[in-house]
Amino acid sequence: MKIGYGRSRIIWYVIIGGAIGFLLLGLHDVLERSIPGYHNWVLIVLVPIFAAGMALLAYRENLVYQWGNRLDEARQRVNELMYGATTQKSRTPSFEEPSLVTCWQRLNCDKEDCPAHGLEHSRCWLIAGTFCRRKVQGKFARKLQDCRLCEVYQAATADPVQEITENFYAMNYLLSEREEQLETAYGEARTRSEKLAGLVSLSEAALSSVHLSEMTQNLLESAASFVGADFGLVSMADATGEILAAQVTYGLQPVAHAKLSTRVGEGIIGRAYAGRYIAVAEDLTTDSRATNIHLKSLNARTLISLPLLQREQILGMLTLGTFTPHHYTEEEKDSLIVAADRIAAAIENAQLAGELGRDREQFELMAEITRDVGSDDGISGVYDSFVLHASSLIDFDQASLALWRPEANEVEIVAMKTEASRSWMGEGLKLPKDALPVGKVIDSRQPLIRDEIDGEEYPTDKLLIEEGIRSAVFFPLISQGQVLGTVNLGSFKPSAFSREDVELLEPVTRQLGLVLDNARLLQETKRASLIDSLTDLHNHRYFSEVVSREVARSQRFDRPVSLLVMDLDSFKAFNERSGHDVGDRALKTIARIIQSEVREIDVTARSGGDEFSVLLFEVGVISGSTEEADAVHVARRILAAIQAEPFFSEGETVITISMGIAEFPAHAGDANQLLERAGWALRQAKAQGKGKVVVARPVRSPGLGLPLPGEDTGTTGG
Repeated sequence: MKIGYGRSRIIWYVIIGGAIGFLLLGLHDVLERSIPGYHNWVLIVLVPIFAAGMALLAYRENLVYQWGNRLDEARQRVNELMYGATTQKSRTPSFEEPSLVTCWQRLNCDKEDCPAHGLEHSRCWLIAGTFCRRKVQGKFARKLQDCRLCEVYQAATADPVQEITENFYAMNYLLSEREEQLETAYGEARTRSEKLAGLVSLSEAALSSVHLSEMTQNLLESAASFVGADFGLVSMADATGEILAAQVTYGLQPVAHAKLSTRVGEGIIGRAYAGRYIAVAEDLTTDSRATNIHLKSLNARTLISLPLLQREQILGMLTLGTFTPHHYTEEEKDSLIVAADRIAAAIENAQLAGELGRDREQFELMAEITRDVGSDDGISGVYDSFVLHASSLIDFDQASLALWRPEANEVEIVAMKTEASRSWMGEGLKLPKDALPVGKVIDSRQPLIRDEIDGEEYPTDKLLIEEGIRSAVFFPLISQGQVLGTVNLGSFKPSAFSREDVELLEPVTRQLGLVLDNARLLQETKRASLIDSLTDLHNHRYFSEVVSREVARSQRFDRPVSLLVMDLDSFKAFNERSGHDVGDRALKTIARIIQSEVREIDVTARSGGDEFSVLLFEVGVISGSTEEADAVHVARRILAAIQAEPFFSEGETVITISMGIAEFPAHAGDANQLLERAGWALRQAKAQGKGKVVVARPVRSPGLGLPLPGEDTGTTGG
């Protein structure tokens, strides 16, 4: 019996309570007369029964309370969903629910590539691409029918409240999906509308542009979008006036523009150009005028070609087409005539302004490059400047500088920049002259454009194709009548470089040859100022700069650096006894021996007449477990090598050498102290006799560079 809620519930409880009271009174009378001692029976039987009844009543009340809470939670959840869907316009469903079972565990699913596999408590029926029911499921609306047969979904919707929630989620999902479709359709419509509305404005804006290729590309794409064309191209006559060459294309796979070129007076485009009329072909498969093999191979179906006329002069042809049947209406033709007029006006404007703009760009580029001639990077700095500023004028993905070595009949790559993930070409690579087209450019002294690299013409073509280079342009570098090498630009796209690009950069590269030659001479002059001419070691000026720089680096990275200074014993007497020629030979031999006993990363210098210095990077005095990490062992190796040299072991050419060693930071607090400590150790070695090695003692306090009076020194014999 339903007793309801509120006031009716209270009335019914009072009535039932009174009835039970009267019933107990009557029962008490009957039992009093018929059953002696019935009170004990009441305690044993009736009270437990009554208690159980009250417990059941309390349990039911608890269930009602829980049900009410769940209804309240469901109401709150639905309110939140409604608020998000209506006020905040948010219909994104929640994929997680803590109360849900984990479907892939419950069903023993082994489809690890399923999007729901591994997710805990997820609404798998909202996740697209799952593998439920032995097949890949689609979006929610398409797979819900299958999900209703799944025990996980049935368990999740068994509760009416949860079923309401899930149905609301389903509604939200469907609404969001429809909203996405509407937004997509609206976006497409808006895009098309913007393209239609922007055709005239884009054409007018192009009148102020001087970059012909980019401007023409934009106008071509706008015109194609207006009539729904699948592809298009703008063709212009070459220097001979006999060939209509494709300048820009739209909707066609990257191909050499030569495949889209046609002779004037031949084919649909060539005839329309010669006659200055609009040509329409609505079925290329049967039109006898269609002669372009490449367009036929692409299964092009229709074609419309319009002349680009400006001031009674024909500049080229605008051609559009489709891969499906299409009828060009008079409205479309009129609109395309407007577009063709705009393109023609823009081309004329670009041609008139091109020369002035090209001269200005060339001047600015040369000014930037010339500023870098005096940089410390020399040729590399000039090359980097050229690449940086040239990239703002034309697009390329690879640039290299190859210098011509006529004595070896080869070219050397001295600078390289590429956007490829990996490249076989790198700095220092030497190649035969004819391995690349640079040989042809060096011989002809003329720029060379390669529209399509097919892997057969030159030995390195296959390597270029592997790293993605499909077209390239090469410029000779000439100075004082001599070919220095070439600048090479490559692109991932076929036919990426035009005659316009060559005309823009050719004058720059002519001057670049002179600039690079000057940079090379300047670099050699600077190098000569830092190198000892007799021994080819670094001089004292360079070595002092290196010590300061490396001590600072050592302090920053907490790595030791050791300094060896050495002096030939009694070299003045040796020179007077043996002669200066023999003395020079001795200095050269010692320089060679020192360099052979140290690593390539270490710096060796001739600090004075008969004094040499070595800076050992990340090497302590006696801090390493191997000889390579121990400055004392390095010093002993040098002494042993000098003693073993036959030139110094016989007759009057016997020479010994003394060494002083200091380490930063163990022996000095800065670069000047390191030099002082090593010099002090050398003087101690000279004072103790010939062929000695003395190690400076550690500093006792910050800033203390020389040992205290009476301080011992570390000494080792030669």
